[in-house]
Amino acid sequence: MSKILLLLLFFSFLNVHSQNGRKFIHGKISDKLGGLSNVHIINLNTKRGTYTNENGDFKIPVKLNDSLRFSFVGYETKLLKIIKKHFGIQNNNFSLNKTTYVLDEVDLNRNNLLGFLSADSKLIKKEKVINAETLKLPFAGERILTPAERRLQTARGGKNPALIGLLGGSISLDWIINSVSGRINKLKKLKDIEESEKNISYIKNTYETMIINELNISEDNLYRFIYFCEADMKFIRILNGGEIAMINFLKQKSKEFKKL
Repeated sequence: MSKILLLLLFFSFLNVHSQNGRKFIHGKISDKLGGLSNVHIINLNTKRGTYTNENGDFKIPVKLNDSLRFSFVGYETKLLKIIKKHFGIQNNNFSLNKTTYVLDEVDLNRNNLLGFLSADSKLIKKEKVINAETLKLPFAGERILTPAERRLQTARGGKNPALIGLLGGSISLDWIINSVSGRINKLKKLKDIEESEKNISYIKNTYETMIINELNISEDNLYRFIYFCEADMKFIRILNGGEIAMINFLKQKSKEFKKL
């Protein structure tokens, strides 16, 4: 028993020594309605802090001339210098005041509005929009091609390829060369793969929760199930048919998937 007592005394000594002679003071922080919970109290000298409980009570180690800061969202921050009376038996009671926010004055007559939309819309100054279309830059407003689409377009001779006469028609010289070499077919396959991965990512991001929780497809089988659905010849048509069509499609495919 004496050994246990010695250990307790030893740890108590370490704790007191670590506080550098500081003692705990007890306090309560309130506003006009009562105790404030979760007020942040920090000793600016030791950088140690705590929070008030649901009744506004707290305790924190301090010594003479330490400075405490009380802060809480929506209330004015308060600073306190520790003096002798704070070490008394009674609790230290502190109060915080709510912060008053003053909004900037709004001048309703600045634009001379009349209250009629048809008339006021002509009086309101509109900021000039600056973008590729207003600047009339080349290809402004066109859809941005994916990397695979750009490579395929380049292999075919670009957007406006140089054409040569061939059997009464016209075709790009680059198109002929890349078709013969097999590059066109290879890039078409890469474009199809890119499109497939985009569709799979969309299904995963949009319907993952439903697939796992409602269709009871395990998370380990999530991608396997989505690839199974994407392989269906009706997938693209269903994908373009809207959310309801896709949900019904996924429900039907889940039954087929589970049988497999």
